[in-house]
Amino acid sequence: MAGERSEGPCIDDIKLCKDECLVVACNGLTGSRWHGSVQLHRSPSSVGSGECLASQVADSTVAALVVLTPTSFLAGLDSGALELLRLSKEGEGAPEIESLFYQCDHDAGLTSLALSTDGCRLASTGWDHSIKIWDLRSMQCTKTYVSAHADVVWKVAFSADPHVFISCGRDGQVRSWDIRLSRPATILGHCPSVPRALDWQPQSPSTYAVGLECGQVVVRDLRQPGSDVTLLRPHRRPIHRLLFCPVRPSWLASCADDCLVALADTSRTKDHLVYKSQEHTEFVRGLAWDSGRLLSSGWDGRVHVHAGMAPSMQLASGEA
Repeated sequence: MAGERSEGPCIDDIKLCKDECLVVACNGLTGSRWHGSVQLHRSPSSVGSGECLASQVADSTVAALVVLTPTSFLAGLDSGALELLRLSKEGEGAPEIESLFYQCDHDAGLTSLALSTDGCRLASTGWDHSIKIWDLRSMQCTKTYVSAHADVVWKVAFSADPHVFISCGRDGQVRSWDIRLSRPATILGHCPSVPRALDWQPQSPSTYAVGLECGQVVVRDLRQPGSDVTLLRPHRRPIHRLLFCPVRPSWLASCADDCLVALADTSRTKDHLVYKSQEHTEFVRGLAWDSGRLLSSGWDGRVHVHAGMAPSMQLASGEA
């Protein structure tokens, strides 16, 4: 169960850069006015210490992050805006994060961001029921699905094909989209509970996972929309995020409102759950893979490194 919320910032998302620096979405969720910022840290251990390489205050809380290069990243804001940030350093001064682009296209808070596999497109989702596709070369919104879902769109994820992505919403549906088609949406089967999170298995043309409000995870094949390949039960509260491991694609990490981080091996025929951590004392919101090492963040203001899974990829700690 969640404990008392930390007095410090809540960490809603984390992303690793190729130079191993960590981009962090820090939000103040106490008091009458919430606020957010994007911070860059040299390592996970510096998060919460008050020391960071650079920081940029946002106009609202920060819902999602995407890293483009080690010095440039995108922030999706609860104001409905998309902001492009860049780390800059002039002379001997301290590095600073500057805003290069800001556009408020969503009519309500932004909920998630996803980068296409070729790095040319971005998808954004929001409380306004819409999905927007952005051309990252021009930073223009090139396509808007105004009523992509009948309610809040929670998450979006691209497939190995940069034109194909999936989304899930509070309307209980998971949909697939191909931006080349005139009829872009296909409803992908029925979920036993409201879908809250999803991710596409790396390098797979058809396998994806959906995290549900009941705490279960279903792994499905796009070619068989009416059936589950694997059913997992890693949590007992709503799942917030799923993330496949890029170097071991059968590994699927999950975090939820039960303050747990879990890891499942979807290639197994049984006993899928291979790791579980109770290190966080509040809702867990962020997940990131550093090769085979898993990182997580939460509303307790901490970034935890799950060292039992690295560097040899042996699950030597945690409880299954």
